[in-house]
Amino acid sequence: MAMYETIFILDSLLTQEEIDKTIDRVKEIIEGNNGKVLTIDKWGKRRLAYEIEKKQYGYYVSIEFEAEGNLPQVLQTEYNFADKVIRYLTYRYTKNKLKARQREKEMQKRSGENLGIEDEQKEKKTAAKQKVEEVENA
Repeated sequence: MAMYETIFILDSLLTQEEIDKTIDRVKEIIEGNNGKVLTIDKWGKRRLAYEIEKKQYGYYVSIEFEAEGNLPQVLQTEYNFADKVIRYLTYRYTKNKLKARQREKEMQKRSGENLGIEDEQKEKKTAAKQKVEEVENA
């Protein structure tokens, strides 16, 4: 399966409920075409670099997914028919992007392991201080 990311901008005047419905619709399309949604990142309301359809703000959403076949074309068709979507971009990850993503995951995992070791050391120090206090108080 190939990895993709789709970024789309919704009309900023939509209610949160309408935004969530649109995001759920995109997610259903991906999963309905044998895709797998990895992450949904809601960037929120931001100022557009330039006015689009006389709008200065938009609600940005990014979805990473794995899929095969013509799913990007299916998404493009859906975006074109949805009045709520102002702009969209769907692209396939390159080998370099996949390698960088893998390295990033490994770094997060290592830093998480290091944090675990630091937490254990802090707990040991705290326990040792408590024992010293107990001995001093006795």
